[in-house]
Amino acid sequence: MRLKILAEGSTKLQRLIKHWGLSILIDDDILFDTFGRPDYVLKQLKRFKVDINKIKHIVISHDDWDHVAGLWKILERNKDVTVYVCPHFKSEIKAKIKWYGARIEEVRGVFNLRDNICLSGELTGKRRDSNIPEQYLAIKTTKGVVIITGCAHPGIVEITQHAKVAFNSNINLLIGGFHLKDHTIEESCKIVSELKGLGVCQVIPFHCTGRIAQELFKKEFGSDCVIPLEGQIIEI
Repeated sequence: MRLKILAEGSTKLQRLIKHWGLSILIDDDILFDTFGRPDYVLKQLKRFKVDINKIKHIVISHDDWDHVAGLWKILERNKDVTVYVCPHFKSEIKAKIKWYGARIEEVRGVFNLRDNICLSGELTGKRRDSNIPEQYLAIKTTKGVVIITGCAHPGIVEITQHAKVAFNSNINLLIGGFHLKDHTIEESCKIVSELKGLGVCQVIPFHCTGRIAQELFKKEFGSDCVIPLEGQIIEI
């Protein structure tokens, strides 16, 4: 199975200019999140010679703009897809997906998307004084589970613990946004150590993880921590 980093924004400058978010292609038919700049997603799909019509499944981790903005441009070009959302996503987001003519699946619990690829179902995270629903994608491999997260608002440690129980497996790889950019060094150190203690083998942290946390992951995981580039392919 092949993962390709289509688009990602991780720096403070990128956040300021709204070049922010992530989008990951799984094989040819599954897209995880759609980045925060619609024009850029289309540019990257063309750059990496991705056939939009081969995409059959689009997973939206949570309904923040930087993960959903590119969806509409994709649906303009390919309506023959199923979009997987959490039940408590904003009603206007779900209505807009239906308006574009795509199928919509509200994922309430662990859901088998296709062979060895599952969605977690809705978990709850915190953003300031409100809750935010989020789901992650899990890929079962002979080495353990690969977890792909959008922003990990429910907590990257909590997501890892959830996956270990839900799939009764060790966690081979964590990839995506870990949402540690606003954490203190002490808080991030604790989280990195906890993930190591939970048996996580490899990490690919980007997007909202934050530079300091990335450095801590590199220090703890060594060569088993990779900071990805756009276009990079991860074979699992």
